[in-house]
Amino acid sequence: EAAVNSEKKNYKDGNYGAGIGATVGKMQGMANAIKTGIGSYAVEVNGLKVGAVVVLNALGDVYDGDTIIAGLMNPEHTAFVSSEAMLAKVTKETDRFTGNTTIAAVITNAAFDKTKLCKIAAMAHNGLARRIRPVNTSADGDSIYALSCGDLPADPDMVGTLAAEVLSKAIVRAVTSAESAYGYPCAAEISQK
Repeated sequence: EAAVNSEKKNYKDGNYGAGIGATVGKMQGMANAIKTGIGSYAVEVNGLKVGAVVVLNALGDVYDGDTIIAGLMNPEHTAFVSSEAMLAKVTKETDRFTGNTTIAAVITNAAFDKTKLCKIAAMAHNGLARRIRPVNTSADGDSIYALSCGDLPADPDMVGTLAAEVLSKAIVRAVTSAESAYGYPCAAEISQK
């Protein structure tokens, strides 16, 4: 059914598809987590197209610069607190909630072989590092895939750089497009308090 529905061109950012169960800010478990979802972003430069889609389901917080825009809530659920700061206070290994996997795909109309696509996917991880803190922890199963669906010649380093940028912006869309669900507030509700 999902494959049939994918042909209907009905993609939406937010609480759709795999984004339905996505949350962030789970350093203290699910009680203080924030609802996120699926997000996308794309650019076109001189005919070269690079896009990203991400299901944002991370242990850490999401940042815009130095400001947390989604993440671990304080006990009163009125503001965000830094998961990184909490982690810095940990003195011994701790069992953490492990239902975290931020999964993304970057897609381009440039022609690349498997080796170059692997490098582009690795460079796209910089988009995760720009927005999620902490990221790639032992409690995260983060994974990024790169796909080529065209024949345009392009520099893989340029495409990898663009992939990191569009993934970074897709992460923000996964936050801003999400709505509260299943008892988890969305970021807009917390930032308005």
